Amino acid sequence: MPIRSAEDAQAEIGHHFEGLAAVGREAHAFFQSECRTVAPLMESRTRASLYRDIIVRKLRDYCDATAGAHFHRKNQLTLVGLESLYALRVKRLAAGFSVGVSPTHASEQYDANRLPEYAADLFPDAPEATLLYFGWSVPENAPNNFKMYLVCNDDQRNVLWAIALDDGDNDGRGIPAPLPLEGDDEGVGIRVVVKANERKAHG
Repeated sequence: MPIRSAEDAQAEIGHHFEGLAAVGREAHAFFQSECRTVAPLMESRTRASLYRDIIVRKLRDYCDATAGAHFHRKNQLTLVGLESLYALRVKRLAAGFSVGVSPTHASEQYDANRLPEYAADLFPDAPEATLLYFGWSVPENAPNNFKMYLVCNDDQRNVLWAIALDDGDNDGRGIPAPLPLEGDDEGVGIRVVVKANERKAHG
């Protein structure tokens, strides 16, 4: 099955978008409340790890309380399944909606929208699930500016589309991609940013 489009995601899991956005807002508020005094002493990687762990914890609570959302963990891989059609993995976003991927075969498989072989049993009823990142970003110089997106890669590990979950940056300008150098723009992935409140037209 081909990778699902942003329009498919809007139609099939759009009812989860507000709940996912609430998870992100709660995680950011918790970090600001509990970690703000020591955050300036942390390295960026440490802050990112804390954000990820807080978001994952709150996603588990969301899954416990929400029909159609399921929490899966195997070894170091944590995924949220939505409607047996999509899987989410929490990652910090960089320029152009890309994510940092560890140099393992499993991570590269996920980044190319293929479920890692060792985790296939997590979704026995949905072997063709479209894989997404629950992506978040907090600029170093603007710690109150928390942004969230669902990001989908193609099978070449290029960003195919992104859906903004917050209302403050529906065009994606908060995570700008650097302009390609002359002669370097061949093969640049297409980025399509969709507003979270848009819905696929029916009929």
